[in-house]
Amino acid sequence: MEGSNTTIRPDKILDLGTEGCSRLLENIADALVDLAPGQVLLVIANDPAAPLDIKVWSRTTGNTLLQANLIENQYLIQKKRS
Repeated sequence: MEGSNTTIRPDKILDLGTEGCSRLLENIADALVDLAPGQVLLVIANDPAAPLDIKVWSRTTGNTLLQANLIENQYLIQKKRS
């Protein structure tokens, strides 16, 4: 959730810098493969479209967007539980 002050420790960090939209989502999906259900991925993405793309991708894939820090371009995504 945006604006949440809860501290969540990620199980893995994925720094994508300015990676473009289509590759950004592929990289996130690839990174989640290595995680167990319920584990958390921290994504750092500076692409201007990332906030909306990650939000929609999370909703359509069932992976939960726990936090979005738009100032630091960081997104916490929890891998969906089986």
